[in-house]
Order: sequence, then structure tokens, then C-alpha cells
Amino acid sequence: MGDAETKMIVLKRIKSTFLLLLSMLAMNTLRASEPGVSVSMKIDTTLIRIGEQFGMNLSITTPAGTKVLFPVLPDTLKKLEIVQRTTVDTVKTGDAASTTLQQHFTITSFDSGFYVIEPISFFFIPKGKTDSDSIATEAQLITVRTIQVDTTHAIRDIKATLDVPFTWKEALPYIIGLLVLVALTILVIREIKRRKKKPVVVKIQKPTRPAHEIALEALKKTEAEKLWQQGLYKQYHSNVSEIIRMYIEHRFSIQALEYTSDETLEHFRGNLITNEAKEKLSYILRLADLVKFAKVQPVGSENDQSMRNAYDFIELTKPVAADDLKPKEVNT
Repeated sequence: MGDAETKMIVLKRIKSTFLLLLSMLAMNTLRASEPGVSVSMKIDTTLIRIGEQFGMNLSITTPAGTKVLFPVLPDTLKKLEIVQRTTVDTVKTGDAASTTLQQHFTITSFDSGFYVIEPISFFFIPKGKTDSDSIATEAQLITVRTIQVDTTHAIRDIKATLDVPFTWKEALPYIIGLLVLVALTILVIREIKRRKKKPVVVKIQKPTRPAHEIALEALKKTEAEKLWQQGLYKQYHSNVSEIIRMYIEHRFSIQALEYTSDETLEHFRGNLITNEAKEKLSYILRLADLVKFAKVQPVGSENDQSMRNAYDFIELTKPVAADDLKPKEVNT
């Protein structure tokens, strides 16, 4: 290994360690103030070789009666791939004073380097309260090493090749399978020629109107139905979030209806939209998840705020018309 390569490895390690420290500092700002709530992210090892697997256990412990939205992790964390995951288990203490939710993951990587598993946030609502809180795990640094190859020796087989005698008995199943496949192919071709049906062409209908006009009309319709005032919180927030997701698909070509909230927000990490628009989108999606999955019943101001944020998000991200760029005349 040359001096240049050694220097590069050292610089990568310093950079990864620095990123880990920043992640841990950021985690401290996400600590929940609610007593009795704690989270953990435990891993089997911090050093693996390419292709090896390690286990990660994610858990949160809360007082009894706390509503928790357990995070849904994507299949890939940076270049770390989740190959297997268990269902979320619930464990209660003997006196039922606290509850622990936990999930186990099996992770691997096929690229060498230093990777940080960033802090993972949990959202919860304490018993007897309506406002949600959050808490985050500590970050973890994983080192993935390559397999050392001794280049001083030539490549050779582990064992010599063996000659296996050929027998018709072994080949007979393959011959029968081939004949059956040929017969089926002939039958299919004859059936196609007999029917002579034209292929059905499926055309995807795209909206002919601007996406923001369609979304604004849908929001006004949902607002006029007064769903949350009738106690239909889930239907109300589902409508608002789905309208915004459909708008994102038509406006930015992002499959928001198929993505989770975290995956949708991940696509806006860059400078695609302003920070103000990102905050309003996050509020809409996070509150909708709490209502749909944690059965939260927001107060009136939170319901109205979600609708206002939806209108503001569309206004902040809709295309700018040519007339909007013209200087306006000022009456003196």
C-alpha cells in the first residue's frame, strides 16, 4: 500500500469521525423532555468485511399509555443494505408501568468505506396530552473493509477439476422438459394466430390543467366538507396529505403516493424548494401519520394549521407565470 493510499484512508477515517460527532451533537437537540422515555440503537459490531452481515436492534421505552409512531426504515441506509427485518415487538414490564417497542434488522454492505447510521427519530404523544414530542437515537459509525489479496501468488483453483461421466438417465428430465416447452410454445403460437387480437394499448392520462389549480380546488372541497369538525380526523388528514402527495407527483415527478413520509421528504433535501416549504410539508405529512397510524386526535388549531400549510406549500412551489415576472405599475 503506497503513501498516497494510506493518506487517503486516514483522511476518510477523520472525515467519518467528524460526521459522527456532528450527528451526535444534532441528536442532543432531538432529545425528548418527557420523563421515562428512552430509545436505543444497538449494533453487534462496528467493523465488518464486504458482504458480511451484522445485527441492529432499535427500541423505545415509554410509560404505559404513550402513543408511539415507530419509524419505518428504507431498504438502504446510505450504502448499508437492510437484508432482513423482524416485525415490531411489544414488551411490557411486570407491573405494566412501561412498554418497550423493538425491532431487529440484519444489515450488510458491498462497498468499503466508513458509513454513519444517522440518528433515528421516534415521534410519540404522552398519555393525557395532545401535543407530539420526539426523541432520537445516537449515531453509529460502521467501517467496511475489503478482503486483502496476496498479489505475490498467481491465481489458481482451490481443487483440481473432476470429470463427471455423462448418463442419459440424468439428461432425460431435461429432454422431457424441453419437449414440453416446445409443445406449449407451438400451442400458444397457434392460439394467438387463431384469435388475431390486437394488443391493448394502455395510455396514461396526464392532467391537462396545472397541478396547483387541481390541488387548490381539492383542498377547498375538503375544507368545505368540515370533516374534522365532525370528528372525522383520519379522513380529513388523509385527504389533505393525499392531495399534497398528488400535487408533488404532477409538479415534481416524484412518486409521493408510493413513498413513505421520510422517503418523500428525502427527495427535498437539496435546494429543490425553500426551507419554509420543507417545514410546511413536514408538518402536513408528520401530523397525518400520527392521526392515521397512532390514532391521534389533533386539536382544532392543529387541524387548521395543516390546511393552511397545504395552501402555503402549493403557493410557495407552484410554477411562476410569465405575468408574475413583469414589473407592476405603481400609482403615484
